[in-house]
Amino acid sequence: MASVVEPASSDGEFSAGRLSGLPIELADLSDNAWSCLDQLARGLRVDEADRQSTLDAIVASATATVSGAQAAGINLLDKRKLVPQAVHGDAPPVLDSLQQRTGSGPCIDASRDQQTIEIAHMREEDRWPRFADRAIELGVLSMLCLPLWIDDRTLGSLSLYAGDPGAFDDTARNLAQLFATHAALAIGDAQRTTRLRQAMANRDVIGQAKGILMERHRITADEAHDLLVRASKQTNRKVVDLAQDLAATGQVVIP
Repeated sequence: MASVVEPASSDGEFSAGRLSGLPIELADLSDNAWSCLDQLARGLRVDEADRQSTLDAIVASATATVSGAQAAGINLLDKRKLVPQAVHGDAPPVLDSLQQRTGSGPCIDASRDQQTIEIAHMREEDRWPRFADRAIELGVLSMLCLPLWIDDRTLGSLSLYAGDPGAFDDTARNLAQLFATHAALAIGDAQRTTRLRQAMANRDVIGQAKGILMERHRITADEAHDLLVRASKQTNRKVVDLAQDLAATGQVVIP
């Protein structure tokens, strides 16, 4: 028999008591846990969102939803260098900058090694002493870094910062993992969309260049394409670059 989900309450939150036919783990969730999941889902829905607005929403929602979190940041690794993508709160930009200068820190290690790193007590942290000292100065006493795997070439991390030691319990870790998963998917989708748009733009400009050659030399589309390919090989330039020159200026050297 299909599961039955009754409507949400007037304030938009679901109650575990309103759900039947669910696995025992979900059925046992408290009203507070369901409220957190509801906030998670709502926070990840950004109308007409681009990559940046989506990542900004993720770090803001993670800070508001994950118990103990007071700030959050998303970073990627580019050629082993930390590249901030989105931050929420005062501490992340400062600590990101320190890691960029020193090449060392929990966000870098979590991203590079693709492992979760938790600093439960910043005053007892000895793996990154400069980072720990600066974090304490900023009022960060515990931290949770979760790896982001987008593809084989794109790695990163979602980091949560807390003002209390031992701030993150199991529920907080699980919710944080959901945010990390969504961040990885959002970045991956944005990259695929960018590649698709670029491919379509390249196709259009190559089509324009072929049209110019066809009209100028009274040749077929295949012959115009062959001319561009031959020019690309002889000049050691990409076909799309030659096509852009031809479409923009009407001038290109075609052997």
